[in-house]
Amino acid sequence: MVHPVKNSDSPEDDTSLFADLMAEHQPRLAGYIRALVGEEHAAKDVLQETNVTLLKKSRDFTSGSNFAAWSFRVAYFEVLTWRRRRGRDRLSFNDELVESIAETIETLAPDYENRLDALKNCLPLLPGRQRELIERRYLKSEAVQDIARDLGFKANAASQILFRARTNLLKCINQSTPPTDQAS
Repeated sequence: MVHPVKNSDSPEDDTSLFADLMAEHQPRLAGYIRALVGEEHAAKDVLQETNVTLLKKSRDFTSGSNFAAWSFRVAYFEVLTWRRRRGRDRLSFNDELVESIAETIETLAPDYENRLDALKNCLPLLPGRQRELIERRYLKSEAVQDIARDLGFKANAASQILFRARTNLLKCINQSTPPTDQAS
């Protein structure tokens, strides 16, 4: 049985702390749902439903416990609800695949913060052109064709630079973060 832990003398402070946790975890939760749903528009709808459910169940959350794991579990059930509603669509993942994806993401989630910190440290280490393309493509969401045109490249050349940059970032992140035991 879950016993909510009061963080303060005021319910308003508890609500504020919970809202802060929700806001902090929105990008991860959105990515988790997107991976399970496969459609951007539907993922946004499921995220909205998940947020509503999280707010309704906020009293069930134990302060100091793993918010990411708890919110991922709530999201997982919202994805299942969405899938049941949409069951007649022609392209649909089976429940076993969705569960497998969810388990994989949940297994990797604890390492997320370490890898995100490593990414922040590795990005400035990229050569200038690679860093510029990464920032424009992924932070500013610019199309590869637009970036290439602005820099006087062909789109294929810009794609190659992005590939090298992602490879360099992955190597740096892997060297910066200790391996985790995924065999459990």
